[in-house]
Amino acid sequence: MKCKYCSSPNIVKFGTFESIQRYWCKDCKRKFADNNAVPKMKTPAKVVSAALSCYFGGMPLDAVQRHLQQQFGNYYSEMGIYNWVIRFSKEAVDRVKDFKPIVGDVWLADETCLKVGGKNVWFWDVIDTKTRYLLASRLSDSRTKRDAALVMNEAKRKADKAPKTIITDKLAAYIDGIELVFGADTEHIQSKPFTDVNSTNIIERFQGTLKDRTKIMRGFKNMNTAKLLTEAWLVHYNFFKEHTSLGDIPPAVKMGVVPVK
Repeated sequence: MKCKYCSSPNIVKFGTFESIQRYWCKDCKRKFADNNAVPKMKTPAKVVSAALSCYFGGMPLDAVQRHLQQQFGNYYSEMGIYNWVIRFSKEAVDRVKDFKPIVGDVWLADETCLKVGGKNVWFWDVIDTKTRYLLASRLSDSRTKRDAALVMNEAKRKADKAPKTIITDKLAAYIDGIELVFGADTEHIQSKPFTDVNSTNIIERFQGTLKDRTKIMRGFKNMNTAKLLTEAWLVHYNFFKEHTSLGDIPPAVKMGVVPVK
């Protein structure tokens, strides 16, 4: 037994509450319960983990609720499950914000339309063809060269490098956006439709998966929620979702990151 907050073994028993043993940490001076739950939560971590896996795997909240009740025998409200999603989405995004992926030299970029707060917005993304790792994403109201440059700059920051080649569709904004961020050292190829050579099919399949997921979410209420949940879904996509083309492992595992058990 170690402290849930600081992992110190310097703990003592501190009575019981509702038949659950409580402990006190002599180092960080905090109390916690022996209930297999995350600190400041009563729900066991395995229940929360199952809920997040189901949600980001594509199940709507009511289906997640039924699954938890069938698997663990307890009732959890949809709002409670949604609050778990928001809380741990923030933590997941924060945990990986400084992660430096080991990616290749050919990237794909594309944009697709999502519905946020009842109106259409543009979702931009950049993916590495070698590892299928999603380097960057961005939500915007427009499709300008500034929007293209911003998502390219984020991809460059994440990878800590510039690619040799970027493949996009025919959107003119990419021409100036890529030139502004990478200069002449990066080759820009504009993909032709109905071809397997220099194709954006990989990233378009990803966007299809994302749009299917957001349909189940019934749209996002506002840009802040949309930004958080799309970024959290990218964490799921990069670190947890198995990819057939990679041998049924996530992109992060493909580049050598050891998965959490």
